[in-house]
Amino acid sequence: MGKNNRFRHRKPQRPASDYKPPYSDDVLAMSVEGLNLSVETLDVLQKGGIKTLGDILSRRKNDMYKVQNFNKKRLFEVSNAIAPLGVDFRPDEPKVQDGKQEPAQRKENGREREDRLDGNRGKDRSRDDRRKDAPRDERQNAKPHREGVRPAEDRRRAEQENADRRDFDKNKQQGGKDKQNGREKQDNSVDFSKIFPREKLVHSPRIEMKKDRFTKFQRAGRWGYKDETGKEVIPPIYTEALNFKEDMAAVEMNGLFGFINRENVLVIPYKYDTAGSFSEGWANVSLGEKCGYVDQTGKETVPFIYDAATPFTGEGYGRVKKDGRWGNITKDGEVSWQ
Repeated sequence: MGKNNRFRHRKPQRPASDYKPPYSDDVLAMSVEGLNLSVETLDVLQKGGIKTLGDILSRRKNDMYKVQNFNKKRLFEVSNAIAPLGVDFRPDEPKVQDGKQEPAQRKENGREREDRLDGNRGKDRSRDDRRKDAPRDERQNAKPHREGVRPAEDRRRAEQENADRRDFDKNKQQGGKDKQNGREKQDNSVDFSKIFPREKLVHSPRIEMKKDRFTKFQRAGRWGYKDETGKEVIPPIYTEALNFKEDMAAVEMNGLFGFINRENVLVIPYKYDTAGSFSEGWANVSLGEKCGYVDQTGKETVPFIYDAATPFTGEGYGRVKKDGRWGNITKDGEVSWQ
């Protein structure tokens, strides 16, 4: 009983309710299905209760490890997926120095607070005195408006806000009608060109997952493989395992990734910090903070000079990132930057 307790999954802690990511509601409501993640990572997130982009951005990077089967490879993949959107995880807490946490803002003492309140009261009194001294007609015709904003601009702003509110109410009512009619249609698509003032992002095509004759299974916190009949063909000895692609699978042992074949023979040694599945004969891997590609013999086909890399799309190219820019890389090493 005690032996199995260390593998018992703890329900992921929800982010603190007092933190809201500093992004628009449309961005936070975006479904994780629109992030172009692998099927395995998407399944882990959804089983962990992470349905929207807001569920990700409300967590720190370390909080993501509390989701069952979420590891550093999946964190690497999610970070690369959200980076082009101009968003990021919840920032870490301020560092603690000499046993004391650095305050975010200097607290005012009692005397400073009294002076500030007295100053505000004095401003209020002087403003009331000026209003009393003004002629009756001038006081009646005076209309309050924000400092630095003309009344005409105020009216235009109010008219735009009312129009936006009417559109929102109309869409909300239409969504209710769809639900009453049994359709429950949900559209998670977001036009980022209206949210971010920059060129529209071009995502690489999503690779369709084909069911392999070997499937993963987990026992006592370790991963192995079964065949189509449910017979165990590779024992559960790996701390992490990816699905077989092109007769190879990335597996993790002692914190490092390597690749095995269907006979459970280690073809590429454990040496990579993260690894992806093979596609078109190449697999994206990382050493430290840099990414590159290897072939099925373990030969380095693309040097480890990129900040991020994705599997090949099945159309002759993969996606790489360097110095904040994404581009398409082909097997001759040429990159077309976007």
